[in-house]
Parts: sequence; C-alpha cells; structure tokens
Amino acid sequence: MSRGTKATRERAEEIIAVIHECLEEGHPWENCVPGEKGARTEACERLKISTSGLHQALQAAKRQYDIEPDPSRYIPRKGEPIFRIEALPDDGEPSAEDLIAALAARHAKRKAHHDAAKLRQVRIGLGGPIAVAGFGDPHVDDKGCAWGDLERDVRICRDTPGMLAVDVGDNSNNWVGRLMRLYAEQEVTPKQSLQLIEWLMCALPWLHWEDGNHDLWNTEKGDPVAIMHRMHKRLGSMNTGGTRLQLNLPVGASVFMHIRHDFPGGSQFNPAHALVRETLFGFRDHIMMCGHRHHTGYIPVWHNDPRRLCHGFRLGTYKDMDHYAAEKGFQDGNWARSMAAVIDPEWAHDPVRFIKAFFSLEEAAEYLTWRRGKWELGYSASL
Repeated sequence: MSRGTKATRERAEEIIAVIHECLEEGHPWENCVPGEKGARTEACERLKISTSGLHQALQAAKRQYDIEPDPSRYIPRKGEPIFRIEALPDDGEPSAEDLIAALAARHAKRKAHHDAAKLRQVRIGLGGPIAVAGFGDPHVDDKGCAWGDLERDVRICRDTPGMLAVDVGDNSNNWVGRLMRLYAEQEVTPKQSLQLIEWLMCALPWLHWEDGNHDLWNTEKGDPVAIMHRMHKRLGSMNTGGTRLQLNLPVGASVFMHIRHDFPGGSQFNPAHALVRETLFGFRDHIMMCGHRHHTGYIPVWHNDPRRLCHGFRLGTYKDMDHYAAEKGFQDGNWARSMAAVIDPEWAHDPVRFIKAFFSLEEAAEYLTWRRGKWELGYSASL
C-alpha cells in the first residue's frame, strides 16, 4: 500500500495474512505480558511498516473490503498456560541480583573495618616517656564504691603530663533480671548512675573505654554509654569484646596493648593466669590489661621470639564492699584498684627497661614526672 493512496485488496489481504501467521506462531493479539510481542507488533516488524501505518491499513481494509484479522487464529505455544495475569508495576524491592551486589559491597566495607579493628593504630604525639594507667572496675553506683580513691586517681591521671587512661569496664552495677532486686539496697538510682558514668567519661581523655558484662546489660534498645561517647566526641576508642592497640611513639618504636574486660582462663593459684595463657596461645603484646574478677594480679612473661617482656595486669576494683564475694567466701585480693605501665622510648632497644610496672598511680606519676623532667633537660636515662 503506497502512502496517500487507496489500499488495494491484495495489499490488505497480505497484511492480514502476516498477522494470521503471527497469531498461529503463538504471538497473542494483545501485548499481554511486558516484554512480549503481540501479533500486530510482530507483523509491523515483518512488513517493515509503523504501528500507525498498520492501524490505518486495517481500518481501510475493514472500510473498503469488509475484511479484518481473525484473533481466533491465535494458537498458544506448547506448554503455555491457559491464562495470563497482567504483571504489576515494579514494587521497588531489589531483585536478587541487586541484593547480591549490595550485600557484596557492604561485606567489602565490613571486612575492611573488621580487619582494621584487629589492631587499632594510635599515633602518640608527645615525645619522651609516657604511661598507661589502667582503672579497675569502678561500679560508680554501688554503695561500696571508694569515691575518694577514684577521684584521687582521676586527678593524678588528669594532672600528670604523658599519662594515658584505660577503663576496663563495669562502670556501674546496671542490675538486670533477678539482680534488679539489689536496687533496693542501693542509694544511687539508675538515672543518677548515668550521670556518674558521664562524669567519669568526661573527667579524662580516655585512651580506651572497654564495656564490661555489667555495661552490656539493659542495652536492648541501644547502649546509652556508647551514645554518650559519641555525643561528647571523645578522643579515645570504645569497644566491646577486647581491643588491641599499637601505640606508635615519635621515636619510631611501637608498644602493643591488648585490653579486655577479662581474658579466658583461670587458676586458683594465680589470679594473673589468664594473662599468661594469652601470651602462650594468643598475642605476645607488651601490655595486657583486664579486670572483671575484683582480684588484683600482675605477671611479667618473657618471650625470646620476639624478644619481649610482656606485662600482664589484672586490675582490681573500686568496689570495696562486695556482698557476693562475702556470700561465696572469696578471699580479699583487691590490693590494687589501678595500676600503670611507664613506657620509656629511650630504652626501646632493651625489653627489660622499656616498660616498668607500678601498682600505684601516685608512684607511677612521680616516676613519670621525674623521667620526663630529665628527658626535657636532655639527660639520658642512665644519668
């Protein structure tokens, strides 16, 4: 059929024959399924005419010759269902391919985060000797908390240049379950407890703040202490389940630390046994610190490969009166609520002199101040 001329019967019959051919091949009269070609669409491609041209030709054939395609010539393909339901528009949910791509991208980010968290890098910007002070379980809301000692140790750490602070967890009782009955024996309310924790968190620029088992209770809808840490934009790290830090000193030496609320393993003969176990089966870090058991312990462990003296500190607690310990008949082993390790970069080549352990923050501060004074005057450690 030429444009602008009357359709011939032969051309009209040819067009209808092609449409019947498409119907008999299994192309439906309408485009019922998205992506599927109807008989008329397929006929347009075969006849190389536009959809509007086909429509005009069929109208002319009906008007001039009273002939038109017969949709009953449609023959369903073998195995085709006896009915078809019109597809719905996309509901916005990701396809399996889209979901897999998104999960793969998230996993790559999480894996990078997970690997970096295995050993956190800390750049120490202060030259000369420094110290790491570990605070045992504070339990700030317990009636047995020795607030005088806690305030004194906070003040010493705050006012001593070069002294870094580490919290090993259990900052409050935070009773849960059947233990909530103990709030009846407690003067500090849960609301006031959070106030005291916030005071402690902001009292020092903590190098690291570790969650203990008590801290993890009552956090089903979020950890309020973690929210405080984020809102106050604290300098140090906060974690649950143990953290390893690499302190990179200005002179080029590094100190490896491992901080946990507790290390696995125990012995009735040695409260620091879990720390020995860590150096045998775990990491041989220079400094290990933990708390949890309200017993103090310290042990140095020498290793030849690498040549390193590992210092294991089990910190005590600021909780003086412990009804649970009395009930179970535990002996009092809380002989140091806090301890410190003084790191002297001048002796980085000598594993024995590189780190000194102190069982009193006051003595550690005095020694650190003396060593920093000599360093600032340019004297060596041997003078």
